[in-house]
Amino acid sequence: MAYSVTLNGPGPWGFRLQGGKDFNMPLTISRITPGGKAAQSQMNQGDLVVAIDGVNTDSMTHLEAQNKIKSASHNLSLTLQK
Repeated sequence: MAYSVTLNGPGPWGFRLQGGKDFNMPLTISRITPGGKAAQSQMNQGDLVVAIDGVNTDSMTHLEAQNKIKSASHNLSLTLQK
């Protein structure tokens, strides 16, 4: 089940990613910082990142995903899947 989360910027956003096309793994939330912006949303550790700011993550490397997240200055919009 996919759902969307918008975190109000600027970062830090309060989560860590693992995976990416270069690791042959889906992009996944590996850690949520207690008290951070992500912790105050519906995000959970283990959720799959389907899209970052509307861009599908299927073909994104880990670095591309990190850069896309870092480039979001005002709001970060994520589509996640439980």
